[in-house]
Amino acid sequence: MTYYLAVDGGGTKCLAVLVHPDQGIVGSGRSGGSNPQSVGREQAVQALTEAVRTACRSLPEGGRIGTAAFGLAGVDTPATEEEARELAQTALAAAGVSAECVLVENDGLIALRGAAEGGRGLLVAAGTGSVVYAGDGRRFVRAGGWGHRVGDVGSAFHIAQLGLAAAFRSLDAGDSDTPLIRHLCAAVGVDDLYALYDWLYLPDTGVDAIAGLARAVDAAAQAGDRAAAEVLARAGSELAEAAALAARRAGLVDGSAFPVFLVGGVLQNSAAVRAALLQRLAGEAPGGVVEVPRFAPIYGAVIRALGGPAAVDQRLRERLLAADVLLA
Repeated sequence: MTYYLAVDGGGTKCLAVLVHPDQGIVGSGRSGGSNPQSVGREQAVQALTEAVRTACRSLPEGGRIGTAAFGLAGVDTPATEEEARELAQTALAAAGVSAECVLVENDGLIALRGAAEGGRGLLVAAGTGSVVYAGDGRRFVRAGGWGHRVGDVGSAFHIAQLGLAAAFRSLDAGDSDTPLIRHLCAAVGVDDLYALYDWLYLPDTGVDAIAGLARAVDAAAQAGDRAAAEVLARAGSELAEAAALAARRAGLVDGSAFPVFLVGGVLQNSAAVRAALLQRLAGEAPGGVVEVPRFAPIYGAVIRALGGPAAVDQRLRERLLAADVLLA
């Protein structure tokens, strides 16, 4: 009796589900973040192991897992893909589970597979970082997502970085009291930009902490700060540029409509970034229609484990989606 395992391992949480083609979802397990770049390899293995072990408690004696499909954060290069494969195999072994085939890919890609069941569509994700995936149903392409040292355009870190630069330009020009400066300082709990500068370069001030300042930039824009508004417009426009590039490479810009999925905290919470993104995207990749994802990213890993969209007929689809765990 063959079962299939699907795992969505992100930076903040990990979800695993056990699937049987005739029964649908027969087991699930949850745990904490499993991105080794943020939580470390040991904790990542622990999180994956816990989720897999819990999901596989329903695996009957004599049951076997044909394919285990993992969507993992931090899978960005051939080297990190190989590291993620080793991570997945280590977790499977620790959970006492074996699989005939182990597939590993970026968690952003499985999010697109899950949102666009047939694989055709555009996914734009902007949270602490950002990434774009596009697919035509047969192949997938990626744009961006290369980390804060490269850019991660449209991400919270990018917005914070641009906002900080604008605030310090105001200070250089002799204006130390703008809405942007006030909101940034309040977010950190300091009185002025000099103290904010000291905070920025503390050893413990990491990427996540700086990315958190994006909310202050958005608040300043809503308070009428022109520089902050320009930052949000630029972030949305540059993210749209990456999205349009991916859409064209994937063959989506062919005169027909295609779904666009906007995910991540920035695009969910900043109307200004979202508006700038959609305005430029409409001009550079016409045909995009914004849709709210109906299915959770883990559904993409399920489809991948089962062998692709063609392997999921309507009866199996109905069995799968009877489980709330696959719904967004």
